[in-house]
Amino acid sequence: MLKKEKITNKVLKVVERIARNEVEKTVLGRTAECSAIYHQPKRPKKREN
Repeated sequence: MLKKEKITNKVLKVVERIARNEVEKTVLGRTAECSAIYHQPKRPKKREN
């Protein structure tokens, strides 16, 4: 049971950090320095001859 509680606490901390960052971004209008990570174009498919 102790291991399950540790995992739960870690997940909650990560979710809280993500939520805080999203709120700051929307409320303050701040853009992330690494916003390019969200735009990853797909690679073209390889053609088989």
